[in-house]
Amino acid sequence: MKNILITGSSRGLGLEFTKQYLEKGENVIASCRNPMKASELQDLKSRFPNNLTVIQLNVTEEEDRDRVFEQVKTKFESLDVLINNAGIVSGEEGKIFNLGEVYKEDFSKVFLVNSIAPLLMSEKFLPLLEKGEKSKIINITSLNGCIAKRAQGGKYSYCTSKAALNMITKILSNDLRDKGIVVLVIHPGWIKTDMGGPNAPQEIEEPISMIIDLVEKSDLSQSGKFLDWKGNELPW
Repeated sequence: MKNILITGSSRGLGLEFTKQYLEKGENVIASCRNPMKASELQDLKSRFPNNLTVIQLNVTEEEDRDRVFEQVKTKFESLDVLINNAGIVSGEEGKIFNLGEVYKEDFSKVFLVNSIAPLLMSEKFLPLLEKGEKSKIINITSLNGCIAKRAQGGKYSYCTSKAALNMITKILSNDLRDKGIVVLVIHPGWIKTDMGGPNAPQEIEEPISMIIDLVEKSDLSQSGKFLDWKGNELPW
């Protein structure tokens, strides 16, 4: 039985990761900013009271990260998988700032959540990951962060934050290779979620299932790679 910590678990990809890992019989620590408002997550807690731990966490707050680390360390001796899933599209919900509208506060907030927080989470939980079995750090990215495939304008803060996350993943994989910890950055595809929108071509269940299988089978030979949900390597 693995111990798995997932950020951004109140909805979308994080909620589906939580659900599918619980159905596989794993221990899941599901974190989000407002657990009491996350009705579907609370329903899962009722269904899986022994395997699901729900924790309040704002990934950008140092005090929150410290508190959650102490809570997890008290309950679990080790951590096997950390999924850095929490992310935002914009510094102002529902608004995309394109050329002529760019401002630094948007960039600061988006980079803090999408790029810096996953690194700080990985750093904070490293002592527990070092004690895990074939431990993995999984950073959820987007094809929007692929420089080679970017063929349109706009979405400056989101796209660059995901490109930065890709580089952070590569560097982190180099630092943790000797510790035997696999670090991957994965594009989950365009999925019907609150973030992906109703026009997305994919339902959520299959790609998340494929990512879980990919994570399970991954080893150090893949560490540091930019992959899609099918396991295909993507250009930077």
